[in-house]
Amino acid sequence: MKVEVLQIDWFLGKEPPEGTVTVKAKNGCPISAFTYGEEFTEGEFVNVEFDSINDNLDWNTIFGENKNEEKKLVKSTRDWEYEGYGQIKSIEPVVVDFGDIELETGNWTSDKKVVGEFIYWKINRLDIIKIE
Repeated sequence: MKVEVLQIDWFLGKEPPEGTVTVKAKNGCPISAFTYGEEFTEGEFVNVEFDSINDNLDWNTIFGENKNEEKKLVKSTRDWEYEGYGQIKSIEPVVVDFGDIELETGNWTSDKKVVGEFIYWKINRLDIIKIE
């Protein structure tokens, strides 16, 4: 996905570079994510992928906490942490459309019946990776 880099906050003294990159996502919302070893420049438009470290949630929470069928990411008070409300696009791996971004969430189900279902997802750390 192509995004505009809005802000970069590098951790001082880290080599290779690591820090927080804030980008303008699909719907124009700012999304902040962790990056390691990638070079970004404020103002550039770049193709990226997102990855994440997620909470272990039970099936009832995943499929029961998005009753309003929303697609959005809600920023937590901690860096790179979000609550995700989205719709499953495909499985193996499970790809979820959160409105602002699409994210592979792993291989936690092979049940084809869940495609199209709305879910809740807890992202402990959202990562951003530059792709060429």
